[in-house]
Amino acid sequence: MTPDKCPRCARPFACGMHGRAPCACTGVALSPATLARLRAEHAGCLCLDCLRELAEQEKSRPVSRPAGSA
Repeated sequence: MTPDKCPRCARPFACGMHGRAPCACTGVALSPATLARLRAEHAGCLCLDCLRELAEQEKSRPVSRPAGSA
């Protein structure tokens, strides 16, 4: 089996989507907005390193609140 290639960083990786156990990426939490953006920008799965990096970026971003809220 040939490894997959991450469309974000171009590194080879093994996607576990079709494996017996859940893929490791299911343990990475990303916001719906980030997931939608990734689906629009990339075809195919991203490697676990990229997904973890994106999750860390989300954690470090300040939470934006709608205008007029406390």
